[in-house]
Amino acid sequence: MVKNTAPMTLVTPLIRDTMPRLIAMVVWGAVVALQSGSVVAQTQGKTLGQTQTHTPHVDVFHWWVSGGERASVDVIRDATLAQGIGWTEASTVGSGTARYTRVLEQRVRAGKTPTAAQMIGHDIHTWAARGLLANLDDLARREEWDAVVPLDIQHLSKYDGHWVATPFNTHATNWLWVNQALATRLGATAPPDTFPDLVALLEKARVAGVVPLAIGREAWEHTLLFEVVAAGYLGASAYRKAFIDLRPDVLTPEQAAAVFARMRLLSHYLDPGYKTRSWDAASDMVRAGKALLQAQGTWVNGEFTARGMVPGREYACWQFPDTQGMFVFNADQYIFFRAPVQGQNGADAFASLLMSPALQVTVNIKTGAAPARVDASPERFNACGKRAIAGLRASNMRRTVLGSIAMGNANPAAVKTAIYQVVTNHLQGKMNDEEAASLLRKALVAGARARAKERESQQ
Repeated sequence: MVKNTAPMTLVTPLIRDTMPRLIAMVVWGAVVALQSGSVVAQTQGKTLGQTQTHTPHVDVFHWWVSGGERASVDVIRDATLAQGIGWTEASTVGSGTARYTRVLEQRVRAGKTPTAAQMIGHDIHTWAARGLLANLDDLARREEWDAVVPLDIQHLSKYDGHWVATPFNTHATNWLWVNQALATRLGATAPPDTFPDLVALLEKARVAGVVPLAIGREAWEHTLLFEVVAAGYLGASAYRKAFIDLRPDVLTPEQAAAVFARMRLLSHYLDPGYKTRSWDAASDMVRAGKALLQAQGTWVNGEFTARGMVPGREYACWQFPDTQGMFVFNADQYIFFRAPVQGQNGADAFASLLMSPALQVTVNIKTGAAPARVDASPERFNACGKRAIAGLRASNMRRTVLGSIAMGNANPAAVKTAIYQVVTNHLQGKMNDEEAASLLRKALVAGARARAKERESQQ
């Protein structure tokens, strides 16, 4: 059982820096100066244990704990306070994994249900199916969310046709994060266009004595690498049919084995230390020039930005070869509970804030992601952010916005977990390509049967 090592943080510690932050946030309008006084007053009331139910307030639970992530949640917190909404928070590591969900479940069972909790993918539907989530349709209708959020993201934000979550960013997972100096030294003046081009570049790094491909120990990281290899090999249409629509007949045994053969080839370019490091430690290897590149989501852009790094100077962002024109996504969202212990009176205002173009721009400059709204301006983003926004818009038009398997945006948790096990065991050399291909297809078949059974029960 994962212990939550980051207990709920009351607003009290924010007193010393709330005012400077509020004054600085001119994007939230001239009202900030007036509202900041009421925020401080509310903060002091909370410190004294007073209950002020008439003041809007939210209690937020999230997994953003790394450097770049913390900078991002600070933006959301400050914007919330600037709107006159009180803020308390708690966090735990997990990035949408079962560890995070267990801690949230413990809170709900203990009667400490938050106003809103960070959530991704099909996990949103799991909580909605229990009847625990608030219906956001009225707010969505007034603010026209249907017109600005890509359909593939809406599919996860809605349950049974009703909005139950607010998507506030869209990360792409089919990217490579590259140490610019090492790439230049190796003569890589342009991104590898095909998978063989990538392998040739990795081989150059190996010969030069540099770790070619940095990765961490977690199964989701291995599966993220697998999904972009699969998307590149199969193409957008077959990827959607096999992994999102759960049509295992589309993925032949030969195709599945070929994807794992590519994974096995890439495994030769990992260093032994990957079995003990975290994903952000792998990113740090790229930053420090200890590794050439990392296949990872655009949250790496946020990590590098938090360290003052600039695309084209210290690092480069390339699309994973053969996935050009695709946007394999993970959208961070917040679910809203029907009966939180505290903070219910701030829920609508917080949901509206998360979906506002101004907040989505400001926070995603920090996260490294594209806003979940396709109408948000790219002007203030760095080069990698602009590229992500352009990619999301173009892929939305082509219907090549594809849910990430690793991050639970493609299929339900049971299927995702089964794929995790197969991919990790294969990467660690515990099974061959054909064995992995067979188990992968079995996981998809089981998922298809479970989905069909669920649909029958709903009729």
